Amino acid sequence: MAGCLAIVMLCAAACDPMTGTGPGTPPDPKAYIHSDPAAKTVVITLIAGYPAGDYQFNYDGYGNGTLVISIPVGWQVTVQCENRGTVPNSCAVVQGRNDIAPVEPSWSTPDPTHGLGPGQSATFVFSPSTSGSYRIASLVGGNEASGMWADLEVTKGGAPAMRAEG
Repeated sequence: MAGCLAIVMLCAAACDPMTGTGPGTPPDPKAYIHSDPAAKTVVITLIAGYPAGDYQFNYDGYGNGTLVISIPVGWQVTVQCENRGTVPNSCAVVQGRNDIAPVEPSWSTPDPTHGLGPGQSATFVFSPSTSGSYRIASLVGGNEASGMWADLEVTKGGAPAMRAEG
């Protein structure tokens, strides 16, 4: 009986909907970025609550800024944001930690403080004109503080890229 109880508790912990969908290995971030250098366009897919992690506050399985996105100034960026989490999430380009609004009103999914419900997705487009450090974060209350953000570096040149650090 004790053995069965231990197995049930282990399975419940591994599949806890409040903290994620179980352990796993996040995918290669390069699978979620596609660019056209001739047109200077890039498409980034951010999956909120990616199931590979054991904690749902992540994009593509990476949280707390370990997902680093680099975009050259002047490129047109399309962000496809999909919520696979169990709570509302959003994607918004912000300047700094704990910002409550995107850099520009159109640089986010609709209503970023209320977010996309589980299973919903949205797309937005932006073109950065100034190099610098930014973040893509979920502006739903408490999400960013829980690790729901990626590092966004706008560079003076080079090619778009996504990588995992840390």
